[in-house]
Amino acid sequence: MIKKISFIFLLSLYSLINSQVFKEPYYFIGPDEMHVYKQSHDTLYASTTFSLEPFNINKYKSHYKIWDVTEKPSDFIVIKLETLDSIPLTTKPYPEDRFKISIYKNKNGKELIMVRDINHLTKQAMINYNTDTIQLKNNIGMNLYSLSYMKELIKLKKVITKKDTDKIDNELNDPKYIAFIENYKLENKLPDPYASILTASLINTACLNLGYSPIGASFSMNIINSNKKLKEKEKIIDEFYKRINP
Repeated sequence: MIKKISFIFLLSLYSLINSQVFKEPYYFIGPDEMHVYKQSHDTLYASTTFSLEPFNINKYKSHYKIWDVTEKPSDFIVIKLETLDSIPLTTKPYPEDRFKISIYKNKNGKELIMVRDINHLTKQAMINYNTDTIQLKNNIGMNLYSLSYMKELIKLKKVITKKDTDKIDNELNDPKYIAFIENYKLENKLPDPYASILTASLINTACLNLGYSPIGASFSMNIINSNKKLKEKEKIIDEFYKRINP
């Protein structure tokens, strides 16, 4: 009897470990702040940050119960989630349509790309959703970098001068980025009303192509292009980069 219980325990433990999609924190480098995601057992936590300091799950902005993880061909991962955050000042703090399905492309072990986010599902609709009918072809979406990869990226050249900013701006004028924008318009399946995902994708890609760190690049470019005095710009940028990598 003890052996049987041990076997069942080990089997469930293996299943839990095997379903760890976010084996470490993953970051979306946005135009302003960074969004970070961390999995702890069957819970996915999300928050915003300006640094790579350890993720504190007690200071999350939202969190979800992971109901199911399914791996599809071509390295696509389908995750069924339940929002655990209540809606304040309402008669239904936990609405029936609090379930959703998120789909990621596992690009290279260092990077996940969220390509779909199907929201406002009931529990039954989420469970019965036939994910085989979802077209999984493109790699356009929100790029998330693992913490270990972020620690590599932070070592790249930083954007600190007007020359750096001009170099990135010139890179963005290359026709290949126009093609990227057109492809994004056709293939993107995520809501992006303010084009923040598109803007981040363009600047992050340009930085990586030029050997710059995308972490903090957008912030620095905004400060450098501002009307502030040179010494003030340098002080703000220096303090910002110190905050990123404490």
